[in-house]
Amino acid sequence: MEDRTQGHQPKNIVESTKSWARQAWAHLESVRQASPLIQCITNFVSMDLVANVLLSAGASPAMISCVEEIPEFTPKTHALYINVGTLTADRLPGMMMAAQVANDCNKPWVLDPVAAGASGFRLRACLDLLKLRPTVVRGNGSEIMALFKGSVDENSKTARMSRRTLSQQQSPWLKLVEVLSRYLGRSI
Repeated sequence: MEDRTQGHQPKNIVESTKSWARQAWAHLESVRQASPLIQCITNFVSMDLVANVLLSAGASPAMISCVEEIPEFTPKTHALYINVGTLTADRLPGMMMAAQVANDCNKPWVLDPVAAGASGFRLRACLDLLKLRPTVVRGNGSEIMALFKGSVDENSKTARMSRRTLSQQQSPWLKLVEVLSRYLGRSI
């Protein structure tokens, strides 16, 4: 049995960590060299944070959501990020159009279905965006469950699934992610 009392980790864990760190740094360097233009249609709450994180990684964020600009601008981007956190009926057409243009131009795009199960309008909007086949769906447990079930959770008091609930349902949760990922042919 290996002695871990001295704070030493097994060699394979140390090597794996070093390898991961080298790979992460290589990916970051490639982003910085490419300086990709990322179109972000995000919520007003996190817009500044999203822009600053992308800038710090070496990307060039553009917060363009106007339907008059999307047909001309979106084809010039390297990727699209859609976050429905502050969803309105006025903003939804821009999100839908940008996702469709990204698809038409073979650009990867990410859907962040914030609080997908909080209301019927929000759920329908997220499901309509999901039909446009995002490259990645970035959501927490309750958001992914709402998309999978396709229904509003009337008993939900928050948009987030508690860690305890998630750990209690870990096996069904992992199966859900696997099924949804396979169905969409995308990363969840």
